Amino acid sequence: MTELFVICETMEVQEEEVRGFVLARQIDGRMEPWPILITRKGGTFHAYENACPHDGARLDTGTGEFLDDEGNFLKCSVHGDLFDLDDGKCFIGPGKGGHLKRIDIIIDDGDICMIDDTLTEEDGLHLSEPDEHPEVMITSD
Repeated sequence: MTELFVICETMEVQEEEVRGFVLARQIDGRMEPWPILITRKGGTFHAYENACPHDGARLDTGTGEFLDDEGNFLKCSVHGDLFDLDDGKCFIGPGKGGHLKRIDIIIDDGDICMIDDTLTEEDGLHLSEPDEHPEVMITSD
């Protein structure tokens, strides 16, 4: 049976703000952390994998920040790539022309949710070893 997974409440992501989350999903029988980000622009929510198309690095690696200095674009802290908030397209940097991988989300009764059969109700935030089994509910960074 397909389940609707709640990521957060809509009020937790304000206009032109970005929030990062680490979900967990089953890949080849293993529990893997899955970093994502959710943004809101023009009242519309957008979700993407938190991975630069240039080499897969998390956009917020080492900084915890997702936006450029002016707060207008998503920024890769490793390469300096800039991405549109509403379509995830890279227009400056080594990944120019590429896109962040979009994630389909559903707004349900004030919650931001998704349907994905590989998701689990646990995340990998506390894992020191990648083979350990997580025991924490889905939470935000």
